[in-house]
Amino acid sequence: MTLPVMLVINVLIVVILGVIARFVKLGKEETAAGWNFGFTNRDLILMAVIAAISGVVNTGTGILWNAANAAGGPLAGAALQGAFMWAYILAFFLIRKPGAMLIVGVLDTAVEALLGNPSGIATIGWGVTQGIAAEAVLAICNYRSFNWFSLGLAGAAASQFGTVWTAYLFGWDTTPEVVSQYWIATPINLISGFILSGLLGLALGKMIARTGLVRATRS
Repeated sequence: MTLPVMLVINVLIVVILGVIARFVKLGKEETAAGWNFGFTNRDLILMAVIAAISGVVNTGTGILWNAANAAGGPLAGAALQGAFMWAYILAFFLIRKPGAMLIVGVLDTAVEALLGNPSGIATIGWGVTQGIAAEAVLAICNYRSFNWFSLGLAGAAASQFGTVWTAYLFGWDTTPEVVSQYWIATPINLISGFILSGLLGLALGKMIARTGLVRATRS
């Protein structure tokens, strides 16, 4: 299997997750601003703060991820693959505008690069791929409403699609053994992203909103 074929399959996975998010309604629906790209100063400051904090946290998570891969192989790493995008979901819950997740993803990974991620500036590639995937799921939902299920699927999509950049950056090994391990790890990536990014990001957003320090934007 070539890298372009892998990319196409992952794009299809993201689209399918978006379609499921749009038509399967579970839990209380929250409103969003639709296709409103009018970021306020408050939005920009909030995204910068979230990205700075998550960049520090994810630098530590990256060390654990590398240790898991070294000790238990790709399947162990997949269990932590979804732990990097919680800030994307948190940002969308509080700001509720298209592009918020991608922006936080890029800023987050830029902070990680500055803090010494071994991949250097290439770290931002994960922010771009993961952010695009999360945005795609909610774009299919038209950015009008969301719930815990759709945010979970956005986290799952980000987790899986980020592996495309990993494969490109480190060289896609097309041997049957590696390819089979990659696809066996895919369900683990999706579940990990659903829980550790989608549901965790939502939970953090609700906790912060309840404090009254930062209120979620309502459409």
